[in-house]
Amino acid sequence: MVAALRIVALILLAWPLLAQTARVRLADKGVVHVSLEEYVGWVIAGEAGGMKSDEALKAMAVVIRTYARVNRNRHNSEGFDYCETTHCQDARVGAVTARLRAAVEATEGVILWSNGRPATVFYTGHCGGKTAAAGEIWPTARRSYLPSQEDTYCLSAGRNPWTAKIAWTDLSRILGLPGLQEMEVQTRTASGRALSLRTNRGLVNAERLHLLVGREMGWNLMRSRSYDVEVTEKQAVFRGYGTGHGVGLCQIGAEQRGKAGMKWEQILQAYFPGTRAGVAATDIPWRILRGERVDIWSAGTPGDEALPAKADRALAEAERLTGLKVLKRPIVRVYPTVVVYRDSTGESGKVAAVTRGRVIHMQPRTENALKHEMLHVALGLNSRTPLALWLDEGLADYLGNGITHPAERARVDALVKKNSLQWVLDNREQIK
Repeated sequence: MVAALRIVALILLAWPLLAQTARVRLADKGVVHVSLEEYVGWVIAGEAGGMKSDEALKAMAVVIRTYARVNRNRHNSEGFDYCETTHCQDARVGAVTARLRAAVEATEGVILWSNGRPATVFYTGHCGGKTAAAGEIWPTARRSYLPSQEDTYCLSAGRNPWTAKIAWTDLSRILGLPGLQEMEVQTRTASGRALSLRTNRGLVNAERLHLLVGREMGWNLMRSRSYDVEVTEKQAVFRGYGTGHGVGLCQIGAEQRGKAGMKWEQILQAYFPGTRAGVAATDIPWRILRGERVDIWSAGTPGDEALPAKADRALAEAERLTGLKVLKRPIVRVYPTVVVYRDSTGESGKVAAVTRGRVIHMQPRTENALKHEMLHVALGLNSRTPLALWLDEGLADYLGNGITHPAERARVDALVKKNSLQWVLDNREQIK
C-alpha cells in the first residue's frame, strides 16, 4: 500500500533554475555538455576534494552550485558556460569519488537565496581567523550577507603562516615601476588586509599587486592580503597568514565546524548570514507518496495518489527495455501548475517532464511521460560519463517507441540498423 507523509520541501516559485545541462570547456575534449549536478561533482573534486568532514563537503556543494548559477554567462560569448580552471571553478573530471558524489546528491538542486534571488557567494581557502567583507576586496560585490566576522573555528586550526620573497627587479617589472626599492602597508581594510602600499614610486593598490604577482609568479607565492612587508636591499619580504581573498565560506573553518558537529545548513548560515538554502526561493508543503521503489512528491493535485503504482510500473518497464538495473530510488516531483514547473526547471511549458539524475520533474497530469523519463533514469544512472544529448533522447524515444525528438530518434534508428540495439547500449558512452 502507498504510505503518505507530509513534509516541507523547497521549490522555486519565481526564478528559473539552471537549464538541464552546462557547457564546460575542457582542455583535452573541448566543450562538453553535462548536467549541472555532474559539473558540481567535478568542481567539488577540484576545490574541496581533500575535505574530511561530510557536512563541510555538503556546504561546499551548495556554494559551488550557487556560484555556478550566478556566474553562468561568464563565457557565453565564447560558446560555453564554464572553463575548468580557477577562473570559473577548478573542475577535476576524473577525480570524483563516491564520497564526493554523495555530498552532491545529498544537496541536489539546493542553492543559497537572498531576497528571492540566487545569492552572490564566494569561498576562500583559509581566512586566517577573520573573514573579509566582500566590499573590502571588490567594492561592487558588497552584500549584507558577506560581512567581515571572526572565525574562531578557522583559527583553531592555526593561522597558516607564509613568507614570500620577491626581488625588487621582479616587482619593478611586474608593476611597471622602475627603481622600486621601498614598500610598506599604508592602509588596511576593516578586517586587517592590505588595501594600499606606500612605495618610493607612489601608492600601489594591494589587490592589483596580488593579481599581478599571482599571474606572473604563481598563486602560491603571495597567498593572501593579510601580511606585513620587510624591506631588504635586494628584495621585499612579505610575511602573512591565511590563503585566498577571505570572503564568504572559509574552507578550513567549515571543515572544523563540520568536525565539531555542525550540519551543512548551520555552516552555510555561519558564513552567509541572512540567506536561505533550498531549491526554491520560498517554501511550499509537499506530500510524499511512497511506492515500492519510487517516491512521488505531490503538491496535492487530485489524482496524484495513483502515481506511485504507475511510476513503479514505468521503472520496471525501463529496466526491462534497457537491460539495466536502477539501484537508487527515483524521485518524481509533480508540480502544481505549468507556470510553477516552468519557473522551477527553466524548461519550456511545452516540455512535459525533464530528468536530472534520479529526479524527474513533471507538469501536473502528464503521467504518460513516466516511461520515457524512467528510461532516462536507467540510462543515466548506469553510465559512468554523461551520454551525448542526442543519444540520450534518441535512445529513450527508440526504447519507448516515442517520437518526442524525431531527429535524435532517426539517428538512433540508423545506428541500430547498422549495428544492433545491444551494440548501441553497450557502446553508448563512447558514441558522440
